[in-house]
Amino acid sequence: MSLQNLEQVRAKSAITFASSPAEKRGKVGGEAIKKIPAMIMNNGLLASIAYSIEEGKTGFARPGFAAIFDAIAKHLSSSEIPTDISASTAKQLIDQLAESNSQTLKLATAESLAWLGYARRFVSGGSEDQHQEEDHQ
Repeated sequence: MSLQNLEQVRAKSAITFASSPAEKRGKVGGEAIKKIPAMIMNNGLLASIAYSIEEGKTGFARPGFAAIFDAIAKHLSSSEIPTDISASTAKQLIDQLAESNSQTLKLATAESLAWLGYARRFVSGGSEDQHQEEDHQ
């Protein structure tokens, strides 16, 4: 098996997320994916995760946001990503990052934003194509 560069690893992970059933992405995954990069840049990764996994009366208050951060946690835990993170959920990710050094947090933030760049294209791109097809019929 040939080695893949980080761009390929990010794209593969984002495609996997984008092709998962809507329930796994959260019903508002398409809208959330557009908002999360700005949230991270304005508030930081930890605050963005905390906002996304806030509990409501019947589970997560924002399931689309939580699903995206679960996917980010899985991506950051990949052996192909140079981090010391081993989280499979957003809750585990925030716990690990809160106890990590600042270098790990910076790397996780940069990698999350890079991954979101791909995921945003794949998640919202599919729905835009679908709307265009519906308009032409």
